[in-house]
Amino acid sequence: MSTNEKQFYQCTKCKNLFLFEHGSSNSCNSCGNANLNPTGGRFILRCKKCGLTQNKRAFTKLHGEKALKCQSSTCKGSIKLIQLRKRGTSSSPIAVQPKLPPSPRKDIGKSIIKTLKEVHPPAPKRRELIKKPDEVKKPFVDNFHPFPSEVVSKDKISEDVLETFQPFPTSTPRPKVKSLPTISQIKDHPGIQIGDRLKLDNVIHEITAKIGIGGMGAVHMARNINTKKMVALKEFFYTRYHDSESGSNFCNKYWVRETEITEIQSSSPESSMHLLGSLKLEQFPIPEYYIFLEYIDGVSLDKWYTERYKNLGQLNIKELRLLIKDILMPIARHMYYVHQKGIVHRDLTVQNTIIIKKRYSEEFTPVIIDWGVAKEVGVENMYKPRKPYYVTSAPEATGIRNRGTPPEIMAGFEPIAASDIYMFGHMMFYLFSGGHYASAAATNEDFVLHPGDYYPELPPEFSRLVEFCTQYEPADRMENMVKVYDALKFLHDSTLRYEKYGTEDEMQSQLFLFCDYNNAFIPLTEKKVIKIGRDEVIEAGKNREMDGHLFSALIPTSEGKYSLELYIEGKLCLYSR
Repeated sequence: MSTNEKQFYQCTKCKNLFLFEHGSSNSCNSCGNANLNPTGGRFILRCKKCGLTQNKRAFTKLHGEKALKCQSSTCKGSIKLIQLRKRGTSSSPIAVQPKLPPSPRKDIGKSIIKTLKEVHPPAPKRRELIKKPDEVKKPFVDNFHPFPSEVVSKDKISEDVLETFQPFPTSTPRPKVKSLPTISQIKDHPGIQIGDRLKLDNVIHEITAKIGIGGMGAVHMARNINTKKMVALKEFFYTRYHDSESGSNFCNKYWVRETEITEIQSSSPESSMHLLGSLKLEQFPIPEYYIFLEYIDGVSLDKWYTERYKNLGQLNIKELRLLIKDILMPIARHMYYVHQKGIVHRDLTVQNTIIIKKRYSEEFTPVIIDWGVAKEVGVENMYKPRKPYYVTSAPEATGIRNRGTPPEIMAGFEPIAASDIYMFGHMMFYLFSGGHYASAAATNEDFVLHPGDYYPELPPEFSRLVEFCTQYEPADRMENMVKVYDALKFLHDSTLRYEKYGTEDEMQSQLFLFCDYNNAFIPLTEKKVIKIGRDEVIEAGKNREMDGHLFSALIPTSEGKYSLELYIEGKLCLYSR
């Protein structure tokens, strides 16, 4: 052992443990004894402050025999030696701390009563009533009338009674008003727990519950003690952002980045989560980072979906059109706004989408949350990705492996707008397939998702849109969220005929006139005169144009004949087939 290394020593008198340089002459800090013996072998330590038990191997691995503190990063208390096993021996370990005599029993009840007798709470002060200027000159009793009557009472009150008269009894208890917390009541200990109070911009928030916990932080529910409004408090786990290779900690970097990105996306015209403020506490051994967010009172999209649709039979065309209009189209509009700011979410999932139901209405509003792994890459780098995208010279980022994560983010390549489009395609796959998640991809083709494999009655247009958004190469996917939004709007409008007239198989047994330009289907009811003109064709079509040919779209049945009567300008035209 070199002279500059440290070694454990133990006092022969009080058995306390110390860490000094090898060969140095030191004395005990507790009893002053100069006789300190070097201690070796396998021994067990215990923290004097928090009681954490730890062996020598774990202690030296953390501190490298350079400090004599607790292993816990939030305690840092001094330690003591409680068991020792010498090297080369198989005997049982010995307790090296002396046994203290048992403490005398105390009558806790008498001590509490004695303490209560010594405490004298201050007498409550009565609030003085504010007197008006004209009432200062005259006593209050001169204007006192116990009953609003014009007849003057003939009862006489003595002067002694008038001097001591009170309009209300003095024994009336004053209402108890809970005083606001002072600075001393603000959280003054490391960590956070229910009941703690944090101060943000002179507003105090009290922790009421823990909502959830993740790998890099936790989310708590807090209440503004002034307005009683609930807020969401995100806590960052400082030790989880430590880089063992460089020895640096990036918690402050991610705290600032999430604060800025959350504030930027909250200015979207769509419904979004708003930032209330951020807080950093540096008075503790480990700094603490917090973000105050708007509390979104709703349920996650996956939970809302499974509660609404118990089986595939409930997922009809009407419900699919509702999912497109009320859920997917607002998310596409919001994500396009975020992409125009140069920001990629990187974790767009059904778990990070909260559904808010409007009161007294059947409408729903989606809100995207958890912008912790979002990254600002710049608008100039968001679109027109190279192909192939997966080249060794490309800049790398942090790899993320979650459900629905695109291959470029799994491999650690720079995220772009097409990355969020892939995750948006996975959300559509979940909604269109009846609540299925994509399985782990073994090949490049496995990244392309097909919701029709799980829901055979799904119209083919829905599957083609999901397949287009989940291509392996980012350049093969849709260019931006505007294209995705237009495709969703086309699906919503084009499937209206399914909702009115049924599926393709059901439509084959009916009679229609078809316009080849705008895909207009005009149903013909048996033995009923209908009006067919430009306005009717435009209304039934997918766009506002009407320049094509109008002809019958008939699929023959087993009989092979149809009988159709058209009344044109009062003349009867008989068409048979």
